[in-house]
Amino acid sequence: MKRPYDLFLLAEIIKKDIKVEARSKASSNQMLIFAVTTAFLFSFSIDVERFFSQIILLIILFTSIAGGSTSFLREFDFETIEGLKASPLKASQIMTAKMLSNLILVLTITALIFPICFALFNLEGNFLLTFLVLVFAVIPISGSITLLAPLAAKSRGREMLLLAMLFPVIFPVLMPAMKSINLAYSGVFDLVGILFITSYSGIIWSLSILLSDHIL
Repeated sequence: MKRPYDLFLLAEIIKKDIKVEARSKASSNQMLIFAVTTAFLFSFSIDVERFFSQIILLIILFTSIAGGSTSFLREFDFETIEGLKASPLKASQIMTAKMLSNLILVLTITALIFPICFALFNLEGNFLLTFLVLVFAVIPISGSITLLAPLAAKSRGREMLLLAMLFPVIFPVLMPAMKSINLAYSGVFDLVGILFITSYSGIIWSLSILLSDHIL
């Protein structure tokens, strides 16, 4: 099979996921409502400026679980995953397409949530640099959700199971991400932290591709 045709099929899967989400808006609406409600509650309860990095990562994490895994779980619910597996694409290519489509969804929601949180919390830090660092932190979270979602697809309490499996996987990247976000809020770019987050993202994405035959 020629490589351009592979890329065309990958693009078609990503486009299909985006179109399905654009029509139903089920995941995006659920993610936005959850994120805004959580941010609103936090704004009245604790010192949000002091704990901003923890709060924003917590919101992104639970929001991503609430909606970011839906595109993959939908394939198992409607058994369309069998159609994807019957296509000329390999399991690793299907996993790559799903990871990219999920990342696009999560990054889009993050881009909508972050300004709302920044304004709601009445913060005065470096907006652009903080958002840039947050984007780096979102990548391993999104990749881990895509990696683990198929494993929880047939469970009854799959959201809770997914959270239980997800936390140990992303725990190594949480502390560096919090530190980098705090520094970015102060206007400092943490190169070492970003390099660690990027390397960890590469590990997660590599594992997803290597284990795709056993996951799908």
